[in-house]
Amino acid sequence: MDNRINKVLERFGLTEQETSLYLASLSLGEADMTTLTKKAGVNRSTGYLLFKNLEKKGLLGSFVMRKKLRVVPAQPELLYSRAQNDLGDLQSLIPELKALSEKEDGRPKIRYYSGREGYITALEESLQKPNSTLRHIGSISEAHEVYKEYDMKHFMPTRIKRNILIKSLYSPSFSEELKTRSHTKELREIKYLPEEFHANTAKLICDDKVILTSSKKELVAVVIESSDIAESERQYFDLIWGLTK
Repeated sequence: MDNRINKVLERFGLTEQETSLYLASLSLGEADMTTLTKKAGVNRSTGYLLFKNLEKKGLLGSFVMRKKLRVVPAQPELLYSRAQNDLGDLQSLIPELKALSEKEDGRPKIRYYSGREGYITALEESLQKPNSTLRHIGSISEAHEVYKEYDMKHFMPTRIKRNILIKSLYSPSFSEELKTRSHTKELREIKYLPEEFHANTAKLICDDKVILTSSKKELVAVVIESSDIAESERQYFDLIWGLTK
């Protein structure tokens, strides 16, 4: 439980020691610095520096009683409220940020990502347009060696929630697990490529993007953003789809 809390709060800009001090303060309520630092497992001088950092972030407050500093925590709801405000601010900036990223010369935009997190970042781009259709060609077995948990717990549920259909051309190394699932409920259509076909890479076509992912060994993802290239790839995919049993 503590490890999960640490990971979540870390994403909101808290260090491990700041998290310990904040959680100790929540547990104690109002407390003096000596009691608080002992509960958090840090020395007093470190604890005071941590307190000042958390005070600047609005998560701890203080007052003086009988010439002693007393520390009080902000309620956890503040974190959620602040995150919502931050998301609202970010959403309002998206048009300006997208305008900055637009290329005026009309050439395709290419983005490279590496590692498992890079894979996931690239795949997230395919979930941005509700009520659309994704086209995927490759090996689900190879893909799941890299991001199976992400696929099953986030990508697929998000895709279903946003009513995004996926049409997949799979190599013979088809995941046995998927054979038992309801493709209709999970908005999935599958066709199988010939036995001699085997790919260590995969291609995902969505909207005006083509996402290429390499094998587990290389862990590289490339996003090509071009309406012309994406349309050509869609036509190639649909041609193969129509010829495949």
